[in-house]
Amino acid sequence: MARKLSIRPPTPEELGQVHTMLEQPLLSWQRRRLEAVLLFAAGHNAADIAALLAAHVNTIYSDLRCFHCRRGRAFLPQRRLGAPPRLSRQQRQTICRLAQRSPSELGLPYGRWSLSTFRDYLIAHRIVSRISREHLRRVLKKGGTRSAASSASCGARTPTAGVSSTGSGSCGSTGLAAATCCFLM
Repeated sequence: MARKLSIRPPTPEELGQVHTMLEQPLLSWQRRRLEAVLLFAAGHNAADIAALLAAHVNTIYSDLRCFHCRRGRAFLPQRRLGAPPRLSRQQRQTICRLAQRSPSELGLPYGRWSLSTFRDYLIAHRIVSRISREHLRRVLKKGGTRSAASSASCGARTPTAGVSSTGSGSCGSTGLAAATCCFLM
């Protein structure tokens, strides 16, 4: 047996708004929500509406409760999809800016960053509370920081980084190695 809904049916003005909205191109969830409200106004219960719209009963209850609480605004907002971002824009900019600097400029005994040392630096200086090396690599890649192996590497070069014939000390590049961009391969 269907639950009893204590939701006020839409007013004639609201029904007019629903009809005009249905004539516009909509996302699937918006169309379902509008049709659920129309069917509820026509006297159907949530179980019948769910069967007609091929949706779960709890989805219809949720749609009707949302309409009851928010009225016309229930159809307009874009729903956020996916997980919320873990880093703010300011944190990302700070990470990319720091990646351009040599660790020796910041008082560290390293000639270039590695993902783990850069990660430890960010956590120790409370720029981020936590971040995995893989996430850090993706942030740097997306932020435009280039690897030392690329022909147009980032920022400052240092002659102390040296030349490595084996590629082990300078990310496989020859000549002057980029001091700060060793972690993007």
